[in-house]
Amino acid sequence: MKAKRIGTGLMALTLSLSLCACKPQKKTETEESSESSSSKPTTKSDPSETTSEPSVSDTTEETTVQTSVEDESEDPIVIYGYEKGFQLTLQTYLPDLEVEYIYVKPEEYYKTLQEALSGEEKVPDLFMMDAEHLQEWTFGGQALSIDQLGISSSELSDQFPYTYQLAENAEGSIFALAYDLSPSCVIYNRALAKETLGSGDPADMAERVRNWETILDSARLANMNSEGTIKLLADREQVHRLFWAAHTEEWVKDGQVQVGNDLQQYFTLQETLLAESLTGEKEWNSREWRSDLATGQAVMFFGSLNTAADVIGYVPGHEEKEEPEASSEDTSETGEEEIEETGWAILPAPTAMYDGGTWLMTSASTDKKATCAQIMRIMTLDEKAMTDMAVGGKFVNSVKIMSSCADDPNFISDFLNGQNPYAVLVPEALKIQVPANTEVDKYVDSEIKILLQAYLDGEIETFEEVKEQFIIGLEELLALS
Repeated sequence: MKAKRIGTGLMALTLSLSLCACKPQKKTETEESSESSSSKPTTKSDPSETTSEPSVSDTTEETTVQTSVEDESEDPIVIYGYEKGFQLTLQTYLPDLEVEYIYVKPEEYYKTLQEALSGEEKVPDLFMMDAEHLQEWTFGGQALSIDQLGISSSELSDQFPYTYQLAENAEGSIFALAYDLSPSCVIYNRALAKETLGSGDPADMAERVRNWETILDSARLANMNSEGTIKLLADREQVHRLFWAAHTEEWVKDGQVQVGNDLQQYFTLQETLLAESLTGEKEWNSREWRSDLATGQAVMFFGSLNTAADVIGYVPGHEEKEEPEASSEDTSETGEEEIEETGWAILPAPTAMYDGGTWLMTSASTDKKATCAQIMRIMTLDEKAMTDMAVGGKFVNSVKIMSSCADDPNFISDFLNGQNPYAVLVPEALKIQVPANTEVDKYVDSEIKILLQAYLDGEIETFEEVKEQFIIGLEELLALS
């Protein structure tokens, strides 16, 4: 990498940041394998949004709902997915439903799904979709909108708005409903934070990661106090995700490409982190990245409870708590209970974001519309089913249910040393928003990554050149004149 002059001060960019369960019936599960690229989590948000009760009518234009929806076949419904336990959930709530659930390994899923939709046998009626591929499939013409299944957008008033907005096309039709959400937060090692940053208390840590400046200062402090052996982050990809979540301005307005100050600040931050060796330089979510977190070489990461379960062994869900016995004895000199700085903790990310999630989509070729609608309602609208799933550890798509979890002491986690994660995550999930033009964002994301690498490699000397190439490249990609 070329030597560059690093600005002495980095401009501050604040990142505001009930159906009855009947007797189960055995289902058919088939496993298929093929090659495919692995999926990556995604982030999107608007830091200026405040926590409020969602209103579908504010964001989604009501479309004409097909009132008469029936199955045209008596064959078992064919469902493709990458979650092994999905058929067991269906068995609990739809015990009389004949299902052929085809499980595909996540890394092989999308190629297999595409081939299945193009074939003649075992064509999916319903299939899972992750956050990375959701918008591509929303605009791809391979799925039915929910109104074609007889589901009105007015039924979604208790869902987290970003989940159906991500699956909405330009005409206001929604093509998928989410049942397993992944809003993100800062997840950090309390002991490492105390060792390298001076405190593992969430209130102190929140101040240390509230914007670009404090993140950079904390990265430097952790590096200095550990003599380079412990990094704040194991990678720089997370910084890209954070930038992407914080950017809320339109990239193209009135046919003109807009470049705000935040893009230059982001490039400067990335340059500084690399030049001063302030991150572990691992690939996000790789074996080496996970090892840095497991072995205490990285203090924190931005992620969801799903990621925490996968990476550091967090076990989500409901834990019955015994009522503590009353005691008049103080546990500290101040009379307040002392929080032991061990284990892990969470706090809100500098801006509301998400790193994944699972949606359900219905194939445009299905002859089981009524059954597809029934399953989507059970998984994303039915209070009893979603309550059961929340108790089991899923972040379900119900503001009401997840808010109840946030207020329930039985969701306090020993793993998180007495924190209720939903008290942190529910307000953040309500703040998440999506851009007005997701197609433009896809082009921009790709262009920024290419230009950043060229800038860090010294192929582009100045940010002014970056800006010029960014504008030209985006104009060509979007055919702007």
